[in-house]
Amino acid sequence: MAELITVARPYASGVFAHAREQGQLAKWSEMLGFLVGVYGDSGMRSALANPTLTRADIERLFLAVCGDRIDGTARNLIGLLVRNDRLEALPQVLELFEALKAKEESIVDAEVESAFPMSGEQLAALVRRLEARMKRAVRPSVKVVPELIGGVRVQIGDDVWDASVRGQLDSMATALTK
Repeated sequence: MAELITVARPYASGVFAHAREQGQLAKWSEMLGFLVGVYGDSGMRSALANPTLTRADIERLFLAVCGDRIDGTARNLIGLLVRNDRLEALPQVLELFEALKAKEESIVDAEVESAFPMSGEQLAALVRRLEARMKRAVRPSVKVVPELIGGVRVQIGDDVWDASVRGQLDSMATALTK
């Protein structure tokens, strides 16, 4: 949803600026993850959908569930999101915060699809090659996709490297039909 991302952007930017200034990027990453977990809980979603609850009730409920797992600034963020009727943007706030944090830490996320489970050694070798190419640290997320037949496909941002058998077969099929 593009509009939730747009709504979330100023909140994420503000939280990121505060966290960076305080040297608390990891702490905020953890707190935002916790807040999104609370928001995503089915029981909480049912409670938040209760039409008889006021915004103040929602804020009190949400903060009561969070307890001491979040600090005063995170409590203020929840209050602000609830008062502005923007609580549904919380997952996007986390997503944007994590992107800003990764950029700050010179880390890129790589989605790695492999035809077979990769050993730790194979993954480490792939990550080293990607880091050399990207000149940044790479944080891989690996998924087994048997349809690839063999090899791997890696996506970092908009860049895709397809070294899979399926990709080669698709390329050959395209070349033969031209």
